[in-house]
Amino acid sequence: MKRILFVAAVALCALAQAQQQRTIAGASPGGNSPYATDAYPGFDDVDDSKPPERREPSWLWWRRPKKATPAEQYAYAKELEAAEDFSGAASACDALVREWPSSVEAPQAQLRFAKILAKEQEDYVEAFAQLEYLFDFYARDCPYLELVEYGYKLVNTMRDKKKTWFGLSFLSNKQVRRNYESIVRRAPSAPYVPEAMLKIAELREEELEYEEAVKVYESLSTKYPLRTEARTAAYREARARMWLCRRLAYNMSRCGETRGFLRQVMKRYPDIEQMEELKTWLEELEKYMDEAAYKNAKSYDSRRRTVHAARSAWELFLKEYPASPHADEARARIAELSAAPRKETSK
Repeated sequence: MKRILFVAAVALCALAQAQQQRTIAGASPGGNSPYATDAYPGFDDVDDSKPPERREPSWLWWRRPKKATPAEQYAYAKELEAAEDFSGAASACDALVREWPSSVEAPQAQLRFAKILAKEQEDYVEAFAQLEYLFDFYARDCPYLELVEYGYKLVNTMRDKKKTWFGLSFLSNKQVRRNYESIVRRAPSAPYVPEAMLKIAELREEELEYEEAVKVYESLSTKYPLRTEARTAAYREARARMWLCRRLAYNMSRCGETRGFLRQVMKRYPDIEQMEELKTWLEELEKYMDEAAYKNAKSYDSRRRTVHAARSAWELFLKEYPASPHADEARARIAELSAAPRKETSK
């Protein structure tokens, strides 16, 4: 008896976990297509999103179903659409889903609702939100991957046709980016995902969030190294890294990491179109790091140090920057210190 109770308890826990997984916004299994379970550096955390909630029946009489059954209500919605009463058709579909969420017609009505909003009313933001609702609650009852791709096209249109008023957009880059992130999470193996990730990183850059953009570019190159988008990501990551180096007053550690990354990109893509630009950036970093290391060595030597310590500082500088314009001065100083008595000295 105890064994049976234990097995039942385990089964209930598993069921509860499965139900909980489906409530995570932006991560729906969608029939036989598993959703992404790994992390996406540079994306917003899904934990920051509100769990999806089912829409409740409206208490407003004009938003209530006009028919007695879901089948009749759905037929009514199609009649309105055929008569080009698109606002009425959208409301009829919405009322059906609210009133009969478990009906066979509900997934069909929800999809028709989203498509009317997009195609007939050009409300791409709300259309995508309603498509998300379809994924969250009816993923197993729709052509999942086909509709995720449709959602991707919606976000592209959303970005291309952002509504403005006196030059101000009512749609933030953040909202568009989060929609792209949702698409990537819902269909991580889709062929358009690398392209979507490029757009996510580009939107991060437009928001001046270069640290996060670098993470997205790096993740793209790691996950899809053979795609042409990886090549584009490598260049854009280098550009973002250079922006950070300059913005953060040429932090030496960051400069060293960026220098190494530039060399890696140039080696991996010897025929990259932006090779000359990469070389220019590399020269800029090396010149700065050379000068900074020279000043450090000189400053170290100018203080009261042992001959051995001062000489070691110059030797380290010469080892790291043998082609420096200060190399001859460093060699001369090393020779001078080598000939000096072993006592504290200053230049």
